[in-house]
Amino acid sequence: MSLSTTHQYDPSLYEVKGLVTATHTEALSLFRGALAELGGLLGGKSDLMNKKVNDVMEQLQQKLKLQLQPNQRIIALHFEFAEFGRSEGQNFLSGIATGTLLEAKSKQKGGRTRKLSRK
Repeated sequence: MSLSTTHQYDPSLYEVKGLVTATHTEALSLFRGALAELGGLLGGKSDLMNKKVNDVMEQLQQKLKLQLQPNQRIIALHFEFAEFGRSEGQNFLSGIATGTLLEAKSKQKGGRTRKLSRK
């Protein structure tokens, strides 16, 4: 089981099974939002917002891992984030993760067998 951003894999070992997604949304406190805006106006960085993005990313990764079987992995992993809800006085940070699900091909035992007959 693994997560990866690479787009390359060995097709002799893995086959594509499809698309996987995970979403996660968390509320942002008004205090956090105000400090992020103030930091943006002053040209500083927002450690509070960075921490929230990292929290959402961690949750997305955990949700993806829960979807995996032991012989599967996710490649071409992509994350997107959006902040919304400012008009109602509540802010939310939403994240979505998408990737390609691969499954290990089963190993075939030996080649074809032929029954020999005696004459």
